[in-house]
Amino acid sequence: MDYLDRVFSETLRLYAPGGRTDRHVEKDMTVNGYKIPKNAEIMIPIHAIHRDPEFWGEPDKFDPERFTPENKAKRHPYCYLPFGHGPRSCIGMRLAQVEAKYALVYILQHYRFKTCTETEIPIQLTKGGVTKPVNDIKLKLESRV
Repeated sequence: MDYLDRVFSETLRLYAPGGRTDRHVEKDMTVNGYKIPKNAEIMIPIHAIHRDPEFWGEPDKFDPERFTPENKAKRHPYCYLPFGHGPRSCIGMRLAQVEAKYALVYILQHYRFKTCTETEIPIQLTKGGVTKPVNDIKLKLESRV
């Protein structure tokens, strides 16, 4: 189950459901020398943070080992935000994780996925608030049973 958790986390790093999150500033503040006025709207670019080489060596490479306990402890807590972070993180995060892992295990027990001539590699993603493929993802499905 540990490896499934790492694969799931790495998948969410590369393909976070939301490409960004927005926040409303409640009071004047200064962050790293930048003055942010009260009532400003700020955008946190999750997709860009998740692919930043400063935090992720070879950021476009799929590497579940990034999420071992040792590697997670070395990382800044705000460089991985698939469900946000802190008191305003997604309320359904735990449910989404459990359901997705359960569905993935069930599907992989019963089916094998293979690429075909129509499979687009790499998958092109939309830019904006919700991450989704530009085109349909086409794969072959084989029964394992």
